[in-house]
Amino acid sequence: MVASRHSYKRGIKYVGQSARRCSGRNCGNRSVSRRIHIHLPMFRESQIPAMEAAFPGREIVSLENEDQFASEIGEIEYLLALSPPPDYWPQAKKLKLVHSIGAGIDHMWPLKGLPEGVIIANASGLVAEPMSEFGLALILIVRKRIDRAISQQRTRTWKRYSPLNVEGSTLGILGLGQIGAALARRAAQMGMRVIGTQRTPKTVEHVDKIYPPDQTIEVAAQSDVLISLLPWTPDTHGLIDETVIRAMKPGSALVNMGRGGIIDEAAMCRALEDGHLSGAALDVMEQEPLPEDSPLWHAPNLVMTPHIAGVFPTYMEEIALFFAANVERIEAGQPVPTEIPRDRGY
Repeated sequence: MVASRHSYKRGIKYVGQSARRCSGRNCGNRSVSRRIHIHLPMFRESQIPAMEAAFPGREIVSLENEDQFASEIGEIEYLLALSPPPDYWPQAKKLKLVHSIGAGIDHMWPLKGLPEGVIIANASGLVAEPMSEFGLALILIVRKRIDRAISQQRTRTWKRYSPLNVEGSTLGILGLGQIGAALARRAAQMGMRVIGTQRTPKTVEHVDKIYPPDQTIEVAAQSDVLISLLPWTPDTHGLIDETVIRAMKPGSALVNMGRGGIIDEAAMCRALEDGHLSGAALDVMEQEPLPEDSPLWHAPNLVMTPHIAGVFPTYMEEIALFFAANVERIEAGQPVPTEIPRDRGY
């Protein structure tokens, strides 16, 4: 089956080879069962086959606006979403699973009024390897000062400088989950000493020492590169503040691939400007998209990427299979390994 066989438009639901327009509050045929709902602004016609392949024999319902979501909420059993409308969860009487398209769920949290028993899950693990690759790339950029070479190339400046060693340096990872563990493995293979923080202490291969989150400053003080992979929570918001940044070694570097808002961006910019930090790299910012007047655009020795660390070409195919596997687990009465505890939010 190919996408061209479907007349794809926003708000259409797909059933095998046919498609029906899903319009406003008249969205849906209530008699149809075994439906899978998605609420993804980035969903494209080319991705239809991936969802259908992951859910053979089921109807894929794409909800493209709030009216459609409100119309269907009482019928939804399984939902894959990015940032669904927040005001309709008490009406979700049939809902069994709310599944984030990514590793984070802060974009849909706190799901107020969600009925008891509904499982909340993320795609943790799916992005561990590509994100650890991206993290390694950012570490190399800030240690080898590749940003300086690119800047000099743009101005046709030939000026040698001294890159910093990776081997023998210390990497501090804030958030030693699956992504952190994958990054630790890659960093250790390059000869880095790895330390980090973890909410629930357990052994992580290739990590020399693990600290509780309340000892973040101790990790920062030892790190040549400090990287945040933390989720956004009230406890992590602003965690890497002026005090933590100034506790870092002079000439060290700061990287954020977790969530925006973890780093005090103004404090980071000051440390870049006065040279306390030799460099920084951000894949996430407190405000996204980044406004044109943001001071981050002009901060020295700062590399920014537009929240793409977990993106790869076959992501939709992979997330469809990941989602389908968790749906099958629920239907078989099995636990969902990526379930999010309601009292934590990540």
